[in-house]
Amino acid sequence: MKKIIFLILFSLLVSMALAEDTKIDSLLKISKDTGEKVNRLYDQYKNDPLADKTWGVEFNFVRLLTIKDNLATLSGGFSYFGKPMMEIYVPWYYYSHDIETYYWEDDYYDSHAGTDKLFYADARIRMFTGNTSNGFFMSALTRFAYLESDSNVYGFDNTFKWGVGAGIGWRSFSYRGFNWGFSLSAGRYFIGEDCILENGVTSILFLEEASNDCDIFFDIEILKFGFAF
Repeated sequence: MKKIIFLILFSLLVSMALAEDTKIDSLLKISKDTGEKVNRLYDQYKNDPLADKTWGVEFNFVRLLTIKDNLATLSGGFSYFGKPMMEIYVPWYYYSHDIETYYWEDDYYDSHAGTDKLFYADARIRMFTGNTSNGFFMSALTRFAYLESDSNVYGFDNTFKWGVGAGIGWRSFSYRGFNWGFSLSAGRYFIGEDCILENGVTSILFLEEASNDCDIFFDIEILKFGFAF
């Protein structure tokens, strides 16, 4: 009889010990899972400088260096950070070039004066591949452009253009709101005329004019700086 009671008590003690071990294992697992979630949230927070920001502006200050008496280019943009890992971006670009060339005709020099103008604005959606609106992104865009040429030889000509495209890029924000990045975009116009501008490309800085005067357009952004608030 004593042996039976002893076995019963021993079995109860073993069961209680196993139950306590199971509870401890469960608590350890819960603690580990909670710690991993906290670490993920912390990693996301420490890399999310846009957490309390909604709007952004960008401007290419280097373009100001190209402004001369007969030439002006300006480039900037606006951003809306409405959702995590997504940005609505509206870049714009303006170009104006007055040129006068002289050539020999009928035993005297004649001149050819003209003014080229270009303005375009995009509506872009940027999707960031990380867990915040910071780092590498892919984008889809639609572009509206206006091109104009006024010449004393060829007369006045203008066109409105519309097209779509896509791009990739990378950007880094500071917690103070300042940012810099780069992007490469390309697309195609489906509405509008080509070969409107008369002056042509004057340097590598103005390759955008040549591309937007054709059916295939592209642009490279490497010198825009911005601020989010």
